[in-house]
Amino acid sequence: MIDIILPELPERELALVSEEISGPSGHVPRQPAAALAGRVTLGGPLSVPLTTELVGRVPELKAFVESEANKADEAHSADYHLVHLSVSCAQEAASPQLHTVNLDLTLSAEPAGNRRAAFQPVAWSMLPLQLSEEVRATGPAHLGPRLGFVGQDRAARGARVCLEARRELRSDPGWEIRRTPTASIGGTYRLAMVVRAPRATVSRAAVEVGATVREGHMRRRFRAELPEPLLLAAG
Repeated sequence: MIDIILPELPERELALVSEEISGPSGHVPRQPAAALAGRVTLGGPLSVPLTTELVGRVPELKAFVESEANKADEAHSADYHLVHLSVSCAQEAASPQLHTVNLDLTLSAEPAGNRRAAFQPVAWSMLPLQLSEEVRATGPAHLGPRLGFVGQDRAARGARVCLEARRELRSDPGWEIRRTPTASIGGTYRLAMVVRAPRATVSRAAVEVGATVREGHMRRRFRAELPEPLLLAAG
């Protein structure tokens, strides 16, 4: 197992654009909602290749990285990347209050030269998987066997989950932050994933951030997409 220190990330304030307005009957008023600005800040994203040099002091991890990169069937050889992001939400009592915040990634691979991608990148492992109101992630991330995050505990049964990873082992992973009856959305949420991508191709991660607010029975949805996807550079 190795410890990964997740560094502070350069941040950008997002202006989330209205997606829709709906009430209980699905009625959509003619007047669109204003952009949701100054409420959500994105840190990163940052990508670091998980090379044999980085994990070399743990023989099992080094052997795993080498075996994945040098498979007999070259088309299924894989590289691994550590992707780190953060979402910061304003804690002041702004109105309307945030009900959910979603961070969604779309992973893709493009041919490099004459080589086609035999598979699409996937979120191999995600951190955190779940957080409850009583449990918050602190300290370094721990990478264990087969480059999976270890030392994670899911929220206790019956606990109110305020953050949850979604669609692990798929090309459209993400996290959802939820407001609960006893805890509002606020502060900084540190997020990380290991991406398994086809070797010798150009892989990218497009990033979108969405939010919902509620005013009475009305639900409003907002979304922003980063203009440029994150390049997952090989080591």
